[in-house]
Amino acid sequence: MIFWYVEHHNKKIALLLDNEMKIVKPVYDFLRFQQQKGRAFNTLKAYSTDLYLFWSFLEKNCYTYDQINPRLIADFIDYLRGGGEMLSLYRESIRSNRTINRILSTVHTFYKYQADVKEIDNPILMHEINRPGNMFKDILAHTRSDNKTKQSVFKLKESQYVVHIVKDSELKLVLDQLTKRRDILLYKMLYLTGARIQEILDLEIEAIPVPDMSKSICVLRQIRSKGKYRDLYVPMSLIAELDEFIMEERSRIETDHSYIFVSEQQKQRGKQLTYSAAYDKLKKIQAKVGVHFNFHDLRHTFCSSLIESGMDVSVARIIMGHEHVATTQRYTHLSNSYVEDILSMYWERSALNGGCSDDE
Repeated sequence: MIFWYVEHHNKKIALLLDNEMKIVKPVYDFLRFQQQKGRAFNTLKAYSTDLYLFWSFLEKNCYTYDQINPRLIADFIDYLRGGGEMLSLYRESIRSNRTINRILSTVHTFYKYQADVKEIDNPILMHEINRPGNMFKDILAHTRSDNKTKQSVFKLKESQYVVHIVKDSELKLVLDQLTKRRDILLYKMLYLTGARIQEILDLEIEAIPVPDMSKSICVLRQIRSKGKYRDLYVPMSLIAELDEFIMEERSRIETDHSYIFVSEQQKQRGKQLTYSAAYDKLKKIQAKVGVHFNFHDLRHTFCSSLIESGMDVSVARIIMGHEHVATTQRYTHLSNSYVEDILSMYWERSALNGGCSDDE
């Protein structure tokens, strides 16, 4: 069982091949369907990785994918915990419950597709069963975001999601190690706009307008974002820096594309800068200066700062490019000191607490 990626009409397609190097058609059809829905390649790649694990489990245990049942999923969870081997009683899981739940969610999405196209006639997989009181639910219904069930044999308890808020001093330690203007601008864009790293790497020269310094904010319209498009809000001063960089440095590198951020290494010169290359450089610098954060921590830090400044969550959602406001709320873990400051201000003004109300 192996992965294979091919390009078709300038689009990457993820394939899953069996031991005879034949395409696993159920997975192929599912991925093509998701691609037609406009899913980003990174999402398709994640689906492929999860289904690769599931198919490897099926083959190792002599199951076929249409034999889905509760016992099989329970065995699959043990398989995921054991890293390819069934988990013994005293062995610690190599995957977090959060990761396992994400993989189960992919498996659910796959079987939802199979049920929709009637590839599998197994009532336990169907979404709506014509039985009294909806006796059966689809086997992985617990993985859906709208499911309110607190406990399930298939739902693993997750630890509280904790995100690192990046301090200015931590970022400065990293920036002080950067010598290329390209890299400094990359981090400024991440920190000052809250953009996703791939959104910045996908920016093209045509997206950057002539700076209008009479304004403080520039809106980059319809940038690529997770297979869709959204607006990105950028300080005009940063637009001016980007424009200067393009004119003075990027224009000297001849390419057959117009990505702003490109590799400057001799062998890869002119190719679009990749996430892995940017991340590897970050890790090397962090190992040197002793700080640790990832690109998405910068996005979370930006979003938290918006909320702490008093911005309404619905406005922050637009700036962050979240499809649903619930996503923004998940990202806004306000600091204890901020909450304490707000409460102190309220209590100081409360007449019931010995303060002075506005009516006095």
